[in-house]
Amino acid sequence: MTERVWPVRALLFVPLVVYLLLPTRNFYWDGIGIAGDIEKHAGPSSMLYPSHLLFALGGSWLYAGALALGVRTRALFLMQAASAIFAGLCVPLFYRVLRGAGADASSSLAGAMIFAFSATWWKFATDANAYVPSIFFLLCAYLLIERGRTIPAALAHAAAMLFHELAILFLPVAWILLRGRRRIEYSACALAPVIVAYAIAARELFGTVSARRMISWSAVHSPDSHFFLNPLRDAAFTLRGTLRLFFGGRLANLPHDLVGGLALAGFALSAAFFLATIARARPEKALKPPRAILVWLGCYAAFLFLWMPQNTFYRLFYLPPLIALGVLVWRAPHNRALLRLVPVLLLWNFAFLIYPDSQASHNPDLRFALAQRDRWPPGTPIVFHDFHPDLWTISYFTPGTSWFGLDHANVSALNHELDYAHSQQQPLWLEADAYNMIAASPAGRNWLREHERPAEKIEFKDEKHDFLFYCAR
Repeated sequence: MTERVWPVRALLFVPLVVYLLLPTRNFYWDGIGIAGDIEKHAGPSSMLYPSHLLFALGGSWLYAGALALGVRTRALFLMQAASAIFAGLCVPLFYRVLRGAGADASSSLAGAMIFAFSATWWKFATDANAYVPSIFFLLCAYLLIERGRTIPAALAHAAAMLFHELAILFLPVAWILLRGRRRIEYSACALAPVIVAYAIAARELFGTVSARRMISWSAVHSPDSHFFLNPLRDAAFTLRGTLRLFFGGRLANLPHDLVGGLALAGFALSAAFFLATIARARPEKALKPPRAILVWLGCYAAFLFLWMPQNTFYRLFYLPPLIALGVLVWRAPHNRALLRLVPVLLLWNFAFLIYPDSQASHNPDLRFALAQRDRWPPGTPIVFHDFHPDLWTISYFTPGTSWFGLDHANVSALNHELDYAHSQQQPLWLEADAYNMIAASPAGRNWLREHERPAEKIEFKDEKHDFLFYCAR
């Protein structure tokens, strides 16, 4: 394939259009929670998360900007659109990375499209998350270093780290690409803005700047986040997670409609063409991958071998160098095999992951929430005990409902919420965990006998969910 600049450039922006047209409705819980806080106009201190310092703040600024321009939409949808734009721009950036590494135009285009339509990347490109913008800035940093623009590259790397802490593992890649004083210059310019930003955040949260407290806070992580020291288990997780980067979804997800049928037929045909090409191909001499690509892949793969290896989405940080290595090492006549792999990947992930996830019916939490909008108009009070991620989605998509936390069977608090419900001319709803907690105490049982209306209970069940809400009047 001879290089035609404009057709290639046009193709590189096709994924951006696809991302914007197929936003997921199977939302990542982190984005839902942050979008809810943004729309409640939570203060800056509620927007500061140590592992992704700029993500929530960036979402709140985006939402405020949209409101100032008169755009009335949900914060979650704005953040999804921002992810799609960042992800779409990553595709031509990655193409330039491959060209700079020595791949020809055909191989680089194929590699960029494999990156664009790989399962986990495509999924996160359509959802609100901190990983996509962080990787966007890492690709910018890599290309800027190659062009000798040390300071802009360092600032791009700083932005990547502020969107997600895992971007710090890119430092050895920069050091491989730089020499002498430029390494020191780059490190200082990349790390200084991050240190200043975390110091400002610590002052906002704690009222003072203490190095020990700032470092301790920046290292905070969820209780289930830790290192695994089981080589066999880690290797199995690594292999599974790496495969899931490329192919996602489940066979049971295939929609039984015309779109699903056409996608499945297209996948079968493209897979046959790909296998036929592989059978006839004679490998050519592999290109030597740049050391920086190997270091990039090695640093992240080694760290994630031990740190939460069961999480596939962290592996997005080594997806670009992994694909770059594959493109450079695997060469076939006219690169037809790489090009024919693209529709195989695209149609599989579209049929079994992206298209199903773009339907509200595929998300039980969302489906339940949308079904309650007439029953739960704005002002409806709902009592919960544990505000778990399923409830985040339900509350976000029943806008205007009032959710009250209850940590023990407090009859006085229940009467207060019931009075509020009467003022709204609505019943009081009790989520299942709250109901069970209330029913476990004698005073709570007496209150339920007086106020519960069993005939008005709401229940929804599927193979993984059991939503129960009890009515009190």
